Amino acid sequence: MSTSGFICFSAFRSLLVSVILFRLLLIITADNAKNSVDDLKDTNFFTQIEVSSTPLRFSRLFPDSLRFDKPVWMSQLPNTRDQFVVLEHRTGKAFRLFLNPDGTYNKESFGDYSDSVSDGPWEGLMCLAFHPEFTRNRRYFLKHETIRKGQRWTVLVERLAHADRSCDSGKPSKELLAIKQPADNHNGGTLMFGLDNYLYFAMGDGGPQEDPSGYAQSLSSLLGKMCRIDVDHPSNGRRYGIPQDNPLVDSVDHEVREEIWATGLREPWRFSFDRVTGDLWVGDVGQGKYEEAVIVKKGENHGWNVFESFEPFSNQYRVEGSDFAWPVFVYSRHLGNSITGGYVYRGSEDSPFYGAYLCADFTTRRTFAIRQKKGRTISAKQVGLAPSPPASFAEGLDGQIYLIGYDGLIYAVDLD
Repeated sequence: MSTSGFICFSAFRSLLVSVILFRLLLIITADNAKNSVDDLKDTNFFTQIEVSSTPLRFSRLFPDSLRFDKPVWMSQLPNTRDQFVVLEHRTGKAFRLFLNPDGTYNKESFGDYSDSVSDGPWEGLMCLAFHPEFTRNRRYFLKHETIRKGQRWTVLVERLAHADRSCDSGKPSKELLAIKQPADNHNGGTLMFGLDNYLYFAMGDGGPQEDPSGYAQSLSSLLGKMCRIDVDHPSNGRRYGIPQDNPLVDSVDHEVREEIWATGLREPWRFSFDRVTGDLWVGDVGQGKYEEAVIVKKGENHGWNVFESFEPFSNQYRVEGSDFAWPVFVYSRHLGNSITGGYVYRGSEDSPFYGAYLCADFTTRRTFAIRQKKGRTISAKQVGLAPSPPASFAEGLDGQIYLIGYDGLIYAVDLD
């Protein structure tokens, strides 16, 4: 054999070995990915959940005389100790509760937005977020549904509180954005400032069932997404800006929405931030088999409607090469069929619940305490039954957790 022939054969053999090794690497990588998903399913998916022998106690925060009409959200008024603001879903109204010197509570109007809020089983007033500098600038933000010329929209608006911050100023809203809705459900819910002072809001896939238009996987739609905007630095003719570290901010595709923080959500009704770690916890309502809690991070794809939880659902809108982030906690539908996301408890460090994520199911009222480490569930317990269908949870300035019952009553959760 000539020297040149030997060199050619050696080169071919090296190339062949490289191809074989590359293919083996692909197989190993795929197997490892599958094993990783299977391992997570083993730790994070529950068909049965241990019931605690000492269930949580719930005590009414306000007397029966201070009932609300389908409340969905509550927060302490910033820089106050005994003042709260409550939103009513269907009436489109907000109320301020404040403590009298004699220990009783008064209920007064904080704002009436009913003229612009559409009323329906899933539509209405969803959430309010006080600006981090509310006590200085009086700015706050609302997320709600509205109907214009027969078309449904989800809108984010900015409003201004009165000079004494006890109620709305009555000045017109400033609309930040409007998101066209294909149906009357799956609108998402929460609007909240993160620890970075940017405004986050979650959008459902817009419905109807099964996300037939694939909005949750589309980067040109805000539906089925976690979004993040800067309300302090408007740009490009908008009333808000795009944080420069948003994952799609440098996209060359002009159809891509730079507001997107994460994709692949179905109906992220309630989310919250762990005030210690900054983790963004989302309760994402499932389609037909599973309910899940996820920790959302920058640029992640949480699967819907390619996956429902860990289970493949549809390949219609799957993009080749997509990576997916898996849920931290999943329960099957015989335990409940509508998760209400809650909070990681950061009140008393002496509490056995310190560091646990509390959430509940709206229909069965089962209340869960979850602990995780690096995305794996390390413990999950049913710690009680909510006294009312839990529309939402709230976190006090001191870390106290509250439950907002859709039947009109609000409860403090005893976690000590």
